[in-house]
Amino acid sequence: MADDPYYQRDLAWVHHTGYSQHAERVGPGIVQLLRDGGLAGGARVLDVGCGSGLLARQLRAAGFAVVGVDASPAMIELARSTEHGADFEVVRLPTGLPPGSAGALPESDAVVSTGHVLNYLDTRADVAQALSELAHAVRPGGLLAIDLMTERYGARPDSVHAKVMDDWVIVTRFSRPEPYRFDRAITVFRRDGDHWRRSDEQHRNVTFEADEALRVLHDNGIDASLRLSFGAEQLPDGLVVLAGVRR
Repeated sequence: MADDPYYQRDLAWVHHTGYSQHAERVGPGIVQLLRDGGLAGGARVLDVGCGSGLLARQLRAAGFAVVGVDASPAMIELARSTEHGADFEVVRLPTGLPPGSAGALPESDAVVSTGHVLNYLDTRADVAQALSELAHAVRPGGLLAIDLMTERYGARPDSVHAKVMDDWVIVTRFSRPEPYRFDRAITVFRRDGDHWRRSDEQHRNVTFEADEALRVLHDNGIDASLRLSFGAEQLPDGLVVLAGVRR
């Protein structure tokens, strides 16, 4: 990934403050998937791309022990203040480390991920490697449930998204520079006393097709299937869920 991580201080705060509804919508479905998978209270759940800890808060409320990892130090700082009962660490995928080694993803009873985290990696090879690492972090009999951005997601008709609030403004421009790419140029204005502070980020997403991801997971011990959502929520067209059990 780039030297400067995505979701630096101001954008991380805006995402936490203004876009928490996504975590609120997917949380109940993820909790139900874990319970249907036989996970009891106290089971360890690894939240990959945990963001500001909003999903971790729901998982903790459901009785699970949560470890959250994210590439953004600003998001981890927010997560630690959002959910004090979980453990949060800055981790960039793919780690390139064998399972069980220092710095690798910790072995868990379940691995979950929302917000198409893997699509933020630099290349499709990195996405495949990260899928392998997530699969190997799941204990035998444990559950994996993640979402993924496919090429269809990039067919969205809108090219600009803007939201204006009293103390912040966000403007996002979408583009498709080449196949398997979906980019976002994001500008944030945040009120700072009597002044406004501007920050800009370039988010480069790499799309990945569900059938290819399912093959990678299967080759690494996860019997997964395609779902349209985690639960009863409705995801944007082209954003899919892959869920399954480790053999």
